[in-house]
Amino acid sequence: MSYFARFMRLRNSDFRFDTRIYLRESPRDEQDGECVAAIVAKNPGSAQATVRGQWGPLELANDKMLPSVRKRFIDGYRLSGKAIPRSAFVRVWNLFYLCDNNLQSAILAVRRFDAPPICKGEATVPAIVWFAWGGSDARLNPFKTRFRGLTVPHAFFYDQELGRVVSAIPSTTDFAKHPQGLRSEPIVEHLGTIL
Repeated sequence: MSYFARFMRLRNSDFRFDTRIYLRESPRDEQDGECVAAIVAKNPGSAQATVRGQWGPLELANDKMLPSVRKRFIDGYRLSGKAIPRSAFVRVWNLFYLCDNNLQSAILAVRRFDAPPICKGEATVPAIVWFAWGGSDARLNPFKTRFRGLTVPHAFFYDQELGRVVSAIPSTTDFAKHPQGLRSEPIVEHLGTIL
């Protein structure tokens, strides 16, 4: 298993926290692993818990983002010529952590919370953060502001409008392309230079 997270039920909604994409081996426990990077996306989609109330493996269902991110990092390590650390993982951060693969209904549901809970893993910022939260959206842009002040040595995003990787934290209105439908080469080539 390469994908792990913790699910919590709050006010009749599922939240997914501490999502990790392991690049080599499955962890022995929740403390196992070295966070080598993070990716910031909109919200958790279709991956499901195999266990509830505790950290454990994910059932991917139709989730294609997590395997896509994993492949980009593995290919990036290969291109860099560096070995993947034994317990390396990529942390998945989200604009909000309420699970729903329908963004419209997820936004409506998360609005019931005055302050939607965030992942404790956001407190520790790795050297590499890939921003992939999509384009400007008046409903989502306020959630992006908490990531704008991060200090990240290697922040980057694929700017859909410019058609290239930009080495910076995107503004709330930049189109930080999601991995879905994004060619792998620009991301892999960039990762190969910063891993």
